[in-house]
Amino acid sequence: MDSLSRVFTRQLSTIQDQGWDWTRNCSDTEVIKPCLNHIVTGSVDCSKPAAEDSFVALPDELLEKIFLLLPITYVYRARAVSRRWNAIINSKRFSMVSDERGLYGPWYFMYKESQNSEGLAYDPLARKWHNFVLPFTLPTAGPVAAFGGLVCFAENSDDYMLYLCNLMTRKLAKLPGPYEQCRSDYYAVSLNIDRVSKVQSIVVARSSRSSNDYSEWSFSVDTCSSHSQTWKNVVNTVLYGWRGGETSVICNGIFYCVRHSTAMVGNRHDECRLGLFYFDLQMEKLEIGTLPMPCPLTCVKLINCNGHLIMVGGIGKADVVRGIGIWELQAEWKEISRMPHKFFRGFGELDDVFSSSGADDLIYIHAYGSPQLLLFNIKQQSWRWSQKCPMVKKHPLHLFTGFCFQPSLHVAPWSN
Repeated sequence: MDSLSRVFTRQLSTIQDQGWDWTRNCSDTEVIKPCLNHIVTGSVDCSKPAAEDSFVALPDELLEKIFLLLPITYVYRARAVSRRWNAIINSKRFSMVSDERGLYGPWYFMYKESQNSEGLAYDPLARKWHNFVLPFTLPTAGPVAAFGGLVCFAENSDDYMLYLCNLMTRKLAKLPGPYEQCRSDYYAVSLNIDRVSKVQSIVVARSSRSSNDYSEWSFSVDTCSSHSQTWKNVVNTVLYGWRGGETSVICNGIFYCVRHSTAMVGNRHDECRLGLFYFDLQMEKLEIGTLPMPCPLTCVKLINCNGHLIMVGGIGKADVVRGIGIWELQAEWKEISRMPHKFFRGFGELDDVFSSSGADDLIYIHAYGSPQLLLFNIKQQSWRWSQKCPMVKKHPLHLFTGFCFQPSLHVAPWSN
């Protein structure tokens, strides 16, 4: 990784070339050029972590402009240079501008081994894999939900604990699950942060067999927020012919959860065995969606991309994936793109399920049996592979799992 001074200098040169007017009283000749010359002539030791001396003449407004151009890894390091730099980076103005612009793009964390805190994080802007260690280790990992700079981890144990964390600042809050000493067959967890009130909300959906009849399943939904800090059971019902799954998302005040048919496979060979539950968080009303899936799908993943509900699905029947498509929920499911065959073939042998998550305009897809990571940009309508992942498959049963998160230095999890 380049030194902070070298990266800082490159961005300062960029601003100078753009002719950015940062002050009314001084010209760039008076401040920027002497600063650059001070570095180029070798009078600054760029290996030193505290390199603010060469930029001491720069006003706060110009420093803020430079920080906004830096990758988040360098912004994180810059906070430790001085109290002044730390104050600028932690200011409300810098936080608001960086969050609104989505400067850093969603990253993807991939575990090195299951049940392990070590992994690699992929930065799509720098196109680099970084060694990354989670701030804790879950003894029994469960679903993961991410939104707005926070990640919610569920510990699938009898106590069912939830952990809310900012992976960049490593700030962590341990929250109790909705019910203690009560395990369920399937969990789905979703996280949301209101952009106006900044209230953090968590929704947990649980599904368990309620009798010896496989077609009969209990289904419940519990909610908790940083405002109430107490759990509320909003749905408790019994389903016939359907059960809740492990994929869910909150989008525009609606909690969406995938439902699975419990009918025998042979009875529904030509039908899609998947659907959606809709739960309005404000009205507290549950609906079983009747909108049909666009085609037979082996599995689906739900993603909130800038307020649009996106579905990534494996196209196929009888648990055989023949392609992967991406749809947006409008009046009906509208196809956005279908994975080109050359990328689909690049995964090798693909199971009936795969991993997919995303945020903003970026969607990640990878097979559990391979560390290869594929990216789809919704705005650019482009597919591309990530840089080659340094991880290798150690044994035939080695599975690769991961999740997408939005790096942020400003949001913090609520605490009890």
